[in-house]
Amino acid sequence: MRSILRSVGFITIATTLATVSATPSPLHLDLAARYEENIFPRLPTFSKREAAAEPQLSEEDERVLRRALERRDFTFIDQDQVLNEYDYIIAGGGLAGLVLASRLSEDSSRRVLVLEAGLSGDAVKDRVDAPAGAYYESIVGTDYDWKHNTEKQPMLNNRGIYWPRGKILGGSTAMNAMYLVRPSQIDVDSWQSLLESAQDIDVSGSASRWSWNNLFAAMKKSENFTAPEAEPWEIGGRFPYDAANHGSGGPMSLSYPQVMFSIVGNWTSALATAGISTLQNPNGGVTMGGFISPSSINPTNRTRSYSRPAYIDSLPPRSNLHILPEATVTKIGFTDKLRSSTNEIIAHSVEFAKDSASTRYVVGVNREVILAGGPLGSPKILMHSGVGPTDVLQQIGLDVVYELPGVGQHLQDHLTAGVAWESRVETAGDVRASNSDFSKSSEFLSFINDAVAFVNASLLFNGNDAVYGTEIANMLANGTTTVPSTSPEVIEGYKAVYNLTVQNLWPGSAQIEMLMSVISPGSISIQSALQHPYSRGRVYINSTNPFDPIVIDPQYFSHPADRTIMRQGVKLVRLVGAALGDRVGTETTPGPDVQTDDQIDAWLTNSGANTQYHPASACAMLPRKWGGVVDSDLKVYGLANVRVVDSSVYPFEFAAHLASATYGLAEIGSGIVKESTFEVPSGAKVDEKELGRQGKNEAVGRGVSRVVVGGVVAAVLALLA
Repeated sequence: MRSILRSVGFITIATTLATVSATPSPLHLDLAARYEENIFPRLPTFSKREAAAEPQLSEEDERVLRRALERRDFTFIDQDQVLNEYDYIIAGGGLAGLVLASRLSEDSSRRVLVLEAGLSGDAVKDRVDAPAGAYYESIVGTDYDWKHNTEKQPMLNNRGIYWPRGKILGGSTAMNAMYLVRPSQIDVDSWQSLLESAQDIDVSGSASRWSWNNLFAAMKKSENFTAPEAEPWEIGGRFPYDAANHGSGGPMSLSYPQVMFSIVGNWTSALATAGISTLQNPNGGVTMGGFISPSSINPTNRTRSYSRPAYIDSLPPRSNLHILPEATVTKIGFTDKLRSSTNEIIAHSVEFAKDSASTRYVVGVNREVILAGGPLGSPKILMHSGVGPTDVLQQIGLDVVYELPGVGQHLQDHLTAGVAWESRVETAGDVRASNSDFSKSSEFLSFINDAVAFVNASLLFNGNDAVYGTEIANMLANGTTTVPSTSPEVIEGYKAVYNLTVQNLWPGSAQIEMLMSVISPGSISIQSALQHPYSRGRVYINSTNPFDPIVIDPQYFSHPADRTIMRQGVKLVRLVGAALGDRVGTETTPGPDVQTDDQIDAWLTNSGANTQYHPASACAMLPRKWGGVVDSDLKVYGLANVRVVDSSVYPFEFAAHLASATYGLAEIGSGIVKESTFEVPSGAKVDEKELGRQGKNEAVGRGVSRVVVGGVVAAVLALLA
């Protein structure tokens, strides 16, 4: 029997147009160019019957035109269609930004603008849509990637680490590995208890917003779950799942790939041999154990479900929602005329530009500016707006609008290291390398890695976790010396989160995540990923040019506990690999010569440790006295109408992948924004002469260029009417 079993349990929509012709017509080329330039709006479905009144489009022209016309009416705009003012301006069209855009524009009386620095992504739609494209046709390293690099890390043998982040509508959800792995109830309730323990009016009063029950409901609201079916899920016994832990009818599709490799069927039995139980109720508040993760896959067409198709492309036409790609927010404008009733600074505008050589434009805001640029983009915008640590801003000559020392601080990331073996069974990498018909099928291209496990400190340290936990607690004084700030507030925040991690998360939460990968030919690997790091870094700016890259210094392994925990994780991964038996051969990474603690540590330092791509916490939700940036309503301290809604607000890393939690965060954040009654007073609004464009059409909708080519004009005009 083959080592691949294929599912027949999902319904597949087969309504596709004819095979692409080898030679596109002139009309095809013209339509494609216009499509890429965002001239066409998004319109409802195009059908052959509606175009048949005049001479027919070729099948290829029709396919291209349909794809162009899928762009929803007046949602995607050009720069000259930007209005003078909007009620809400969202900086960042990634995961959280598009959730906010969708939810806030539900009120047709509110005008919403999304400014996204990246491209629309239309030109790479096929690469993004295929789940397996995350490995084999990734947009990492392309113009759709910010291509960040960290500073050289002293504790990683002066290695700089590449941090890909999505520079595209949908953000990193358009390029990530699509796992749906939630934080545990212990993690989320610890977030709430941290806010409550501060006994601070800014965070304690609304801390219940961030309870497990509230976030769990919000995460489910974002989902439309489809259960696994048919034979792939019977390998080694049916993998547990509970549909009650997931939502139905939400925007984001959640399901499983259509193909499973036999080695994945051995995952939970191998874990059991190593002492790791099967998790019977995944994503329901407990994470400890092994399971097969659901993924953000749309089962109807086997494509990636991410924030753009889920929250934007699925909408009916909304004339009050504008989304502008290739628009980098360069700063927030604040009024110096008056303050709010709470003596806070009022934002009255946002400045943006396509690139450093382009004209900058200013657009006014009537209600709120919402930063959704992620843990790198949001603190960068704040600092370029004069909000942040005084020493950072003054060093480069920026005026300080409001001193907030925690901006860019508390940066955390999951570090991971993979052990690899020769494979004696077929892998996805083998199928891909075969270049067979199956390797090109939508069935195979729905493949994604999904075998995971979370383990606690007791298992990692063979029951001696309490002893090592005490050692970590005693390292606090030394740990504070590694905090990259002299601010007493930031240092107090580090202490508060450190103590919470030792007291709550060390005994109760997962410390290591393990993930099996079968994407390489002839190889199987298992990662060991640190979940609750004690090391803290920062991001900051060193130039007044907002198009210069932000400086990223995560300070990996600056706290020695992180290396020790990862070392124990590597040892446990090897036990799981041994339990796979004759399905794997010789260990190839780090190899049989790496055995002692010192040898493992050296391997982690020199080459083994790398990012799991989960940066967080650079605009932490903490009280101001602890170096916090936002309160429990996500509002930036000192600013009347600026919020941050993205993964930068988590005060500590979750033992999870961050997408699901951030969908929930954005759902809650949308509700918070809707509840606010703040409006920019007329006396605080930006002067008309300061706006980048004056005298533009104030109607929300604008006309669209129409294509006139030969005998198909009537068909095209009928669709655009």
